Amino acid sequence: MGQSAAATVREIEDIRGRLDADMRELERRLPQPAVWAKRAVGIAVGGGVTGIVLLSVLRRRRRKRREAQPIEIVRPVVNVVPEHAAERVSAALADGRWKPWVAAGAGAWLAMRLLEIRQLRRLNRRLVETRT
Repeated sequence: MGQSAAATVREIEDIRGRLDADMRELERRLPQPAVWAKRAVGIAVGGGVTGIVLLSVLRRRRRKRREAQPIEIVRPVVNVVPEHAAERVSAALADGRWKPWVAAGAGAWLAMRLLEIRQLRRLNRRLVETRT
């Protein structure tokens, strides 16, 4: 078994040597433009394969980035104010009719505060009267 394995290895080395010699002879016989054409084809094929691999890697990264983004929950919009009322208010804001409404609101708020203060004074007086 040892002799046949050694013979097989020698035979493989001989075949490899012959193949190398044949390749060198073929390269020597090829004209120079054919060598350059072979190199250009190699560059074109290599560039094409590299481009395809690069595009597939970029697509995969983009897809993973999209999948990694959290899903945004869209909250529904509920209109509390009717549309015609909103349009009337915006028109009043545009041409200055809002000022009397603001003055009326401020006056109502002031009246409520004065009534509240009056009621608190009465309550304080009654509390003082009941303690004595």
